[in-house]
Amino acid sequence: MITRMRVTVAVAALVVSALGVSTPASAEDGHHDEHAAKTVVYILDNSTHGNPEGVAWDGRFFYVGATGDGTIYRGSLGDRVVHTFIAGKTGRAAIGLKVFEGRLYVAGGTTGKIFVYDLARPAAAPVTLETGPGGFLNDLVVTGEGDIYITDSFRPTLWHVAPGQVKTGGIVDAISVSPEIPYAGSPAFNLNGIVAFRGGHELLVVNSSDGKLYRIRFDHGGRRITPVVAPPLVGGDGMIVDHGALIVVRGNPASLSVLKLASRRSRATLVEVIGNATLRGPSTVAAADERYLVVNADFATSTRPFTVSGLPRQLNR
Repeated sequence: MITRMRVTVAVAALVVSALGVSTPASAEDGHHDEHAAKTVVYILDNSTHGNPEGVAWDGRFFYVGATGDGTIYRGSLGDRVVHTFIAGKTGRAAIGLKVFEGRLYVAGGTTGKIFVYDLARPAAAPVTLETGPGGFLNDLVVTGEGDIYITDSFRPTLWHVAPGQVKTGGIVDAISVSPEIPYAGSPAFNLNGIVAFRGGHELLVVNSSDGKLYRIRFDHGGRRITPVVAPPLVGGDGMIVDHGALIVVRGNPASLSVLKLASRRSRATLVEVIGNATLRGPSTVAAADERYLVVNADFATSTRPFTVSGLPRQLNR
């Protein structure tokens, strides 16, 4: 049940100059949104490496990946034009991104690979971990202990990388999510966004195809998967947890769905939908200081330059 809905009316036009100065919001039905003027748009310089998809924040910089060749952009919140940080290469792709202890973890889509970059040495070759062909590595989460869990949108599998494997590379562990999580056939995307609780002993994932949230618990050496009672989130993509709220990005309608989780995360209630005029087929989000950084993947039109929308972050939910 929707207990409250707020659609943020944002800038009247996208920022396309190098300065990227935000335009004050126009009123909708006579109501002016006081937060809209704070929205900024970050432009990805040289947007020729494929649609952007993932974003990660390390407390100082944010990183955005390109699907075409794995190019990684880096910017700060004060930038308006975001430049290449790690050059792309044939055979690479960048979908989901996370930063942990000086490393950038990248889910590699149809490459079936996870790439791990040393942020202190961006020119160095990444450590590569393999899951084999036939899948689509979409999103990932890194736990406080350094375990990595990666969703696969094409294969009914959750991939797990133990902390020690990050240094050595190699083939990673497969955890079946069948039959509890149904997978629609190609070209449908299934498991997508992922977040962790209880130090990684519990995960929440969203299935883009059926719009359901699922809870995965690891206890006594096994795994238990149960659906979360929640409103449908068909097309749900990247997710984060921010001050206890679960935020799920949806490309159509272009928005962020904010859900309140029950104490044991067996239920979730939709409390807010955040829309913004700058959103174009958004794929995922990162919380960075006072902003939500939302990647405009824009697979529908692929309008260049590609952008990231910096929306006001509400810290008092």
